[in-house]
Amino acid sequence: MARIQSPPILSQIRVARSYSEQVASLRALKDEVVGHVQRKEKWVEQGVLESLIKMLQPNRSPSRLSGKEARDSSGQPKVLTEDELVRLHALQLIASFANGGPPFIAPLHAVDAIPVIASHISSLDQPPQIVLTALRALSNIADAMRLSTPASDGIEFLAETLFVPRYLEALCAILSSDSTAPVVQEQKCLVASLISRLCKQPHHQNSLASTGILDALATMLASFVVARGEVVPTAEILAEADGLAEMIPDPVPQGLELAAVLEAISAIIADSRFRAYMLICSPSIMAVFPSAEFSPPARDTRAAWNALETHGLRDVQVKAQGAIDYLLPLVPVTQPRLLSSHLAQYPPLGSSRENLGQSTPTNKFSPWTSTFESVNNNDTESDDPESPLIPWLIHLVRTTQGLERVMAASVLASLFKAGFASPDREVSFGVLVVPLLCQLIKDCLKEQEKNPSAVKQISSFVERKTAVDWVILERTPAVLARFVADSECLQHAAHDCDALRYACKMLKDTYEPIYNQKAPRPWSPNPDTGGGMGEGLSTCRLGHPGQLPICAHLMRLRESSLKLLAAMIIKDEYHKALIEQDIVPYIVESLTRSPSKPKSSKEKPKSEKKADEPPLPAGGSPYGDNPNSVIIAACHVVRILGRSVRDLRTSLEDHAVAMPIFRLLRDPDTEVQVAACAAVCNLVPEVSPMREPLIEAGIIKVLCEHAHSQDPGLRLNSMWALKHLVWAVDNKTKKQCLEELESGWLVQLITADTEDDALHARTQRRSQDTDEDEDMDSETYDDDDGRSWTWPAMFREPCPAKSASLRTHSPRMQKAEKKLLALRDAEINPIRKARNDDLAIQEQAINFIRNLIGQSMTENVAEMVDYVFDQIGQEKLFEILAGKLRVRVLHPFARRYSTGRDTRVLYPQAKVIEAVIFVLVHIAASKPQHRQLVIAQRDLLKLLEQHFNSKDSGVRLALCHFLTNLVWPDDSSDAAACGQRAQELRKLGFLTRLEALEQEDAELDVRERARSAAFQMKLGND
Repeated sequence: MARIQSPPILSQIRVARSYSEQVASLRALKDEVVGHVQRKEKWVEQGVLESLIKMLQPNRSPSRLSGKEARDSSGQPKVLTEDELVRLHALQLIASFANGGPPFIAPLHAVDAIPVIASHISSLDQPPQIVLTALRALSNIADAMRLSTPASDGIEFLAETLFVPRYLEALCAILSSDSTAPVVQEQKCLVASLISRLCKQPHHQNSLASTGILDALATMLASFVVARGEVVPTAEILAEADGLAEMIPDPVPQGLELAAVLEAISAIIADSRFRAYMLICSPSIMAVFPSAEFSPPARDTRAAWNALETHGLRDVQVKAQGAIDYLLPLVPVTQPRLLSSHLAQYPPLGSSRENLGQSTPTNKFSPWTSTFESVNNNDTESDDPESPLIPWLIHLVRTTQGLERVMAASVLASLFKAGFASPDREVSFGVLVVPLLCQLIKDCLKEQEKNPSAVKQISSFVERKTAVDWVILERTPAVLARFVADSECLQHAAHDCDALRYACKMLKDTYEPIYNQKAPRPWSPNPDTGGGMGEGLSTCRLGHPGQLPICAHLMRLRESSLKLLAAMIIKDEYHKALIEQDIVPYIVESLTRSPSKPKSSKEKPKSEKKADEPPLPAGGSPYGDNPNSVIIAACHVVRILGRSVRDLRTSLEDHAVAMPIFRLLRDPDTEVQVAACAAVCNLVPEVSPMREPLIEAGIIKVLCEHAHSQDPGLRLNSMWALKHLVWAVDNKTKKQCLEELESGWLVQLITADTEDDALHARTQRRSQDTDEDEDMDSETYDDDDGRSWTWPAMFREPCPAKSASLRTHSPRMQKAEKKLLALRDAEINPIRKARNDDLAIQEQAINFIRNLIGQSMTENVAEMVDYVFDQIGQEKLFEILAGKLRVRVLHPFARRYSTGRDTRVLYPQAKVIEAVIFVLVHIAASKPQHRQLVIAQRDLLKLLEQHFNSKDSGVRLALCHFLTNLVWPDDSSDAAACGQRAQELRKLGFLTRLEALEQEDAELDVRERARSAAFQMKLGND
């Protein structure tokens, strides 16, 4: 290859005296570099990127995207001016350089290319050709970042840059365009693709939903419904009444991809009830899918449904079928079923729970499920009919293939997990959707077996068909996992389709070694100097080569397989099937950054590795380098397996899972630490053989350090693990735990509203600066009553005055808006988040004391009670417990549209009350002196008496245990004191309360315990 003559062209670009000279130079440069990676590297070293970026920077300040000087929005290509041609060629060159892969990301960052490129995506300010080229450049940059190491950092930076109000408005304008020009359809596909790759964080998802992008995507989806001829009959009449007649779109034009639209929608709604409902009540979706009864003209069809009900094969309580239901096969329902526990992932309206285990990875693996909020489902859940969008998506899954099927199932899974599918649908999913997803995985695996060379290709370039097949195989297990998680019915359906075996096979396939982790470079007569890495200016220096596409694919497939395994092994019988696949070694290796060859059950390690043994250096393993997402997913599988005593004592112990998990507790990433703590919760109970090795390795010190963390998820999980650790161990270990944790910090965890105080302090600081308050981050929820947030769809333009009036006064639209506001408050309100974080941590901290003074190995329990009294203070401990039983007033928060400050009242929460009572149960179970101390706390006893009417059966049961212990005599010497305690309790009305529970309580266990406690109390009086 001849030496590249770059200086003449570069100098021409820099010193050109006219736009025409610049265009000629840029065209010559394109001829040089397009399709030639080595030449791109040389040109970057010459500093060409800086010159290209200067050409794209405007000579004047950019106009606002919503300004009046807007271009023709028809989207038709136009003849470009010379200035526009220069920018077009410059953007094409940047897109070409970005297409070179991860090495070019660093110099592009150095010249600050991304904001400059993003400034050219406004369809109102830029010609459609320039907008399209800018989107291509951003898409190529996103693709290159996905191959960078670590990929998440680059993707997050690009998302933070692009998902700001200025550019979100531009993206929304592109997606909302009515133009049918091919260039506009390609723009829409690129925008949808960017959203699906970049939109991962909840604050980005909320921004895209609130700025109208989700509604624009929903309109595009509705246009596919129109094109398929599947609009609900009479939809036009019903839409006219609600002011939605203009919302029924035209059929989708050619060039728009259904899979891209569905994937973008799935990325935005993700694990959110609020955003899922925004999709359902989007005006275009409501217009084409009104909830209306339908009687098919064909008598045979109606007769088939009636026959099922007549013969008892369908629930007679089923609601009237909609038109879309008749597109689906008949699915008999033999008996009514309860809703699956997946609905517990989302707070009912009125509870507004944002627990530490839902939408973010930090919380995802917290073993806590909130029960702190009262349930208030009135006119929000049961009264709402199911949207016809649900059966239409089932129909779409059945009638499409490949990527379209996967993405349709992904959107359907989000709506199902959000609880917007009717109870009958669960069986339909198991019959109509789950088998198709399993078959899709099976077909992909068979295709790989037929063409193994495509799977292990060591190249930086991947054919489009292969790339699509990879995406299908990566996404399908994760979608299937979301369906079957917490649903026994769907797990059984997936198990019948061999989903567990497929998941194990995919995980094993990802551990086929690839010894050559670098793509072969083209031959060159010049010696390879490393592509300019580490030399020269940052704008002229290439970055890290990144990873091969096949390696990135295997890591994503590994993560997806682990998620499916975790979702499939909830039942103990599936644990056995998993162990028989000999998959545990692969799960253990997924817990390390640089895995080694998984050892089969016949090659079990002789002994556990040392806890302080350094892990293998990253970058050298032929089995790939596990990213955080893989490690977190593996921790989740270990946590699920740890629920089985058999697996704890056999498979997990045999494969030495304790030390890899322990090392992850020291991982620099907080999300990994949270997931590792969640797994430790199930590795340190009394029945675990790994408890002693972990204690010897120093896990007490590590967990106590995490209990002091600023991250609420880490504090929660560490306290949860410590709670399990101190149960049934010797008193020396218990004392060590409390000393490491520090009694003062334990008291603070129980009494202080840490997250609420921190939020209040941040709010106070913001209120002192009005300018800062106006520019608050989009994630900030500064209006806890939701009055400053408006539903974008309600005032969508263009809209005739008559339609706007009908829409505003429509009962259907008003009900949707009311529910949206409630869901948004339940999900986004930071005050609720802070409160629930505090309550969850307080519950575990109190339970830590409960187990600390509970069962011990050999020593007397009374010793630990006295030790806790000594460390915390006897009177202080009782006052702390009493405080958890009282109504409290939290920090008031000023509302932006309120004249004053609203007082927030926190009522005693059931799980906290139960934990408090069981602390008293253990104190009363120790020795007579401690029982006398308890009976002397009259104020505390009066507070307890108020909770006999609790709706939570656990609280009522705990009260029965407490009273039984309090009037139990140790021996004859305690008989007199026992009688006095019984008499005191009778005066306080406890005997009357027990007799009422004995006669009227709905729970058998509570009635029996109340009977025993009442008998003991009467016996004490005698």
